[in-house]
Amino acid sequence: MDLDEAMDRLYGRPRAEFIAARDKLAKSQPGLADRIRKLRKPTVAAWQANHLSRTRRKDIAALVDIGRQLRAAQESLNGPELRELSGRRAGALDKLVARLPDAAPDLRELLERSIADPAAADDLLAGRLVTMPETTGWGFGDAPLVASTAPVDRKRAEERRRAQQAFDDATAASEEAQQQLDAAEAELQSRTDHVQRLQNDLVEARRARDAAATAAKERRQEVQRRAKDVRTAEARLAGL
Repeated sequence: MDLDEAMDRLYGRPRAEFIAARDKLAKSQPGLADRIRKLRKPTVAAWQANHLSRTRRKDIAALVDIGRQLRAAQESLNGPELRELSGRRAGALDKLVARLPDAAPDLRELLERSIADPAAADDLLAGRLVTMPETTGWGFGDAPLVASTAPVDRKRAEERRRAQQAFDDATAASEEAQQQLDAAEAELQSRTDHVQRLQNDLVEARRARDAAATAAKERRQEVQRRAKDVRTAEARLAGL
């Protein structure tokens, strides 16, 4: 197994199973253990995007292709093409988000940011997103021309991105810590139960030992009585 196969296996599993599956896989792959343990649990939105990548492959590929065309149109400042592609992008995003009744509030933004950046788009196609991509997006919204470059707007967008990233990281860390605590408590309970079983076995073993000691004592006394009877009978026989 290589790291790519390990990542596909982990990021394709239910999100709630990620930590336990990652730790188990790391133990089974000593050569990759350190790298596997560094793999981060995806946020809810990232996991949902990965899920869509696996279950709605064609739709995700179409969205990524729209992103590629948008980047090219943006570089050439082709206004009409930007308008047409932006409409297609909005429709594709709406369609994908609607596929999940319990879609995370930031799923749409995560998908949009993912197709704005080639590296993030590759991660989306591979189903390996972990959190909100750092790119702030296209520089334009659903109104598809180049957006305002006002410093305040850019600053707010960057502050929001950092706040979202901090929230996602804190949430993921909290969930991972809780799962590790749950696993530790389960292990403690298992060991406690094992100790209790051993203690019960020890009590039973001591009782069996005491019973055996009592039986041995009784048999010893019986042997002594029989030996005495033999000596008495032997003395009588000698006197005849």
